[in-house]
Amino acid sequence: MTDVFITLFLLMAAGVIFRRLPGVPPPETMRRVIGAMVLNVFLPALTFKVLVQAPVNADLVAIPAVAIATAGVSMLLAWLVYARLLRRRLQPPAIGAMIVAATFCNATYLGLPVVSSVVGPEYARVAILFDLLGMSLVLFTVGTVLCVEYGTRGERHTVWEGIRQVLRLPPFLAAIVGLAVNLSGLTTPAWLLQATSVAGQVVAPAMLFSIGLALTVPRLALLPTLAPALLIKLVLAPVAGSLLIGPLIADAPTARATLLEAAMPTMVLTIVFAERYGLDEELLAQAILLSTMLSMITLPLAANW
Repeated sequence: MTDVFITLFLLMAAGVIFRRLPGVPPPETMRRVIGAMVLNVFLPALTFKVLVQAPVNADLVAIPAVAIATAGVSMLLAWLVYARLLRRRLQPPAIGAMIVAATFCNATYLGLPVVSSVVGPEYARVAILFDLLGMSLVLFTVGTVLCVEYGTRGERHTVWEGIRQVLRLPPFLAAIVGLAVNLSGLTTPAWLLQATSVAGQVVAPAMLFSIGLALTVPRLALLPTLAPALLIKLVLAPVAGSLLIGPLIADAPTARATLLEAAMPTMVLTIVFAERYGLDEELLAQAILLSTMLSMITLPLAANW
């Protein structure tokens, strides 16, 4: 178990070191390029390959249900802390940023390589189901409405618009096709499985390297504001997830993988929403940074829960 997390840490450390080498492209540019390739090519390939071979059972519903419920509990707790208890100390963009930070987890970019390494590559489906049919669905719908409410851009957004955005995501389309072929009983050609398998192997190291490119020195002066969001995201969310997993998921490795997903740090993609809708980008970026760093301590604990 220790060796697994050391391997993951070294892949992220490679990104940290690379961004400091002379003459390399700006880390923001590299992350955009890596992100575009993963989102549009490699992750859809992996998603199709995993779901076309996934066992057809209640987990197809239970895993997204845990993701949605965990996000709901986390959002409620963060709203009570930031929108009620701390509302006089913080501006609306900061309140929105902290609720987002506490609610949405890095289910794919970090969750996929962690679950594949700790539980096994055959459980990569847990990360994909947790994210695409659960966490991201909430982010693009309820999460976006929340961003509009607390942001400064003045944009309007409906839940239906969020659903349409999800439906256009290449990994989501790949998930639908993979599940449809799986449920239909059609035989997938061996060459297609081989091609998607090879392409999918790029996803985990590329994601970890990209996370490393984003890591910088945290601003500890913001810690009092960030602390409740970090506590919710890294401690209370997995506790809530564990209470939901027990009644819904019987298979022990699947339950373990789902708990790891619930314990993931703040989702990197949320910074795009902060930029678009006018939330406090610096505060959210620090939440992503600190939660990712602290998760190197909390994830091994969740793995051994």
